[in-house]
Amino acid sequence: MKCSSGASSKVLFGCSNSIFFTCGFLEVVCGFLLLCDSKKILLSRLLASPESNLAHPPFYYLALVLMAAGLTMCATAALGCWATYLPGYAALSVYFLIVLSLLLCECAGGVLAAVWPRCLGLENARGGSVGALQSYYAMPDFEQFTASVDLAQTELQCCGMTDARNYDMSVWQLRRLGPRGMAVPLSCCVQIEENISYLNPMPVNLSRCQEYQPNPVYRHVPGCIGKLEEWYQKQYFVLMLSIFIFAVFKLGVLLSTVFSCIRLRQRRQVLHTVTVKSIDHATNENMYSPGVREDHITAKYIQPDNYYSPRVRNPRIFTSKPNEII
Repeated sequence: MKCSSGASSKVLFGCSNSIFFTCGFLEVVCGFLLLCDSKKILLSRLLASPESNLAHPPFYYLALVLMAAGLTMCATAALGCWATYLPGYAALSVYFLIVLSLLLCECAGGVLAAVWPRCLGLENARGGSVGALQSYYAMPDFEQFTASVDLAQTELQCCGMTDARNYDMSVWQLRRLGPRGMAVPLSCCVQIEENISYLNPMPVNLSRCQEYQPNPVYRHVPGCIGKLEEWYQKQYFVLMLSIFIFAVFKLGVLLSTVFSCIRLRQRRQVLHTVTVKSIDHATNENMYSPGVREDHITAKYIQPDNYYSPRVRNPRIFTSKPNEII
């Protein structure tokens, strides 16, 4: 029964480590797929202010964090499988601390994802997004922001942040950074289905797209801010759901680690008790067993020299009574 309990704890710990390793591998795969999705990464540029010192869009760093966290989880799961067969608690303690650190970092990441839009993203203010569009669109050193706006207008089928009038007072319009006679960028126009591109847009009708009164057939009418918020909410929901699932698995691994340590300690105490009892029992058997005495019972006993009387040792001197003992 005791052996079965120890085996059950090892099986539980092994299953938890296997699930933990699988979660780490899936996290690496998700990070790699996100890193390969250039459009999603570029679109996330609009979640941060153009004045921020980020060299890359936020989702680029998110992909790297996912890959690093996944590799750490895989290495930690391998450490847990190795620590199961070690006699001491050192490896299990290190394993427990690493998993606890990963769990705390994941919770901190969830909090950061919750407060990010209020700090740097779209929830800062609707006017902030409009001001960023009017100040930095098509400006030098802000090519990435410009490309992200064009991508949003092409993929989400929108124009401007609130509407197309955001471009009327923009630097792009005031400095004539675009072609002459254009009221909106080409990414706001409805494009030919075979050649849809945010880098080289091909409008269905360029002249009708640039008319003052927008026509939904030739120009995207709604603003991008609402669609960007909806897109962000979807990404946020997926991220928080994955964080919650991984946190539950990490918590299960922590509980299984504690359970395994308790079972290991109990098993060692039982083995120590059984060993002590077996030693005491063997000692008692050696004490009362006649077959293990150093001197055999039939061994010859030699009397000391002064045990007998001088009469016995020298019968010639004492001739009268040689066998008399004094």
